[in-house]
Amino acid sequence: MTSRERVTAAVAHEPPDRLPCDESFWEDTIEAWREQGFPRDVAPADYFDFDLRFMYLDTSPRFEQKVLAREGPYVTYADRFGYTVKKFADRCSTMEFRNHVTQDRAAWEHVRPRFVLSDDPAEPARIDDASCFAHLDPYPTWEQAVEKYQRLYSTNRYLLFAAYGPWESTWRHRGYENLLTDVMDDPDWVREMADTHQALVIAVLKRCIDRGMKPDGFFAVDDLGHTGGLLMSPDSWRGIFRPAVERLGEFLSRNGIAFWMHSCGDVRLLIDDLIDCGVRVLNPVQVAAGLDVVQLRKRYGKRLALYGGIDARLMSGPEEAIRKNLEEKIPLAADGGYIFHSDHSVPPQVHFDRYRRILEMARQCSMEQGT
Repeated sequence: MTSRERVTAAVAHEPPDRLPCDESFWEDTIEAWREQGFPRDVAPADYFDFDLRFMYLDTSPRFEQKVLAREGPYVTYADRFGYTVKKFADRCSTMEFRNHVTQDRAAWEHVRPRFVLSDDPAEPARIDDASCFAHLDPYPTWEQAVEKYQRLYSTNRYLLFAAYGPWESTWRHRGYENLLTDVMDDPDWVREMADTHQALVIAVLKRCIDRGMKPDGFFAVDDLGHTGGLLMSPDSWRGIFRPAVERLGEFLSRNGIAFWMHSCGDVRLLIDDLIDCGVRVLNPVQVAAGLDVVQLRKRYGKRLALYGGIDARLMSGPEEAIRKNLEEKIPLAADGGYIFHSDHSVPPQVHFDRYRRILEMARQCSMEQGT
């Protein structure tokens, strides 16, 4: 099988020829690994022979993106999504979010018109092969974006387009704490902001398809939980955000695009809703939040494929612990419905040689199970 065929089979709960694999890494992990022998001229996806590739939609209100200050190891920048943040320039860490442009409803009336796809042919494309997060470089033209798509698609890897979900996108310009309060005090306004963003997501996807850029799957990034549960009640999510997610699911279904979703935290109370909205693949299945791919498989069977669930906390510990973790979970891949990935992302505390060994063990385990 090609990677595209392999992952397509897994999503459809059909047996792949081997274990489908992918991974996410902290910003500073690969840099640390280069000092440990990782080649500098090779991308991780190519070195490890991963099966997925990504392109990222820019569904922001497109405020000016610019660096405001560089202070020692820190950078402060204004983001096109409408917030200002201070963070380490070259590594993952807690980010200090500062200003958010949607201070109130009056401000929203000026922000809302920006969530519209322009017909201006000179307007930069709203898609690139670099993450939309901290995307400080200019976006390509639509013609250049098509060339990038064709180059990625021709690798025969499974291609995902990724964008923020309605919760994640809205708090970026409104503010995290503000939006949590709004969910309780002004749910109609939150629904309006969420719907406005989702309409832009669908418009950008439609333009991509019209220009010959159709992905195999769409990856919505919407962190709805924490280790102790959901950020809001299930009823609040259903009343405010579910309609937008349903519309996206309907669009993807009509166009033959698989619906993938990333949400950290304990989202178990929403999984049935997400499936009803069309979600077919869930990531990262965070162990620290109580999720377990074996138990989820027993409950949901072929209704849901799982992408993740390998405990990243065990990756830097004793080899026997991570081996046991793999032996419990990798056999799920034999009949489809499972794609190897950590339950979040790989931190720099995991040595390069250790990660290579983990991937080797996972692939060996899958061979022993007949995948």
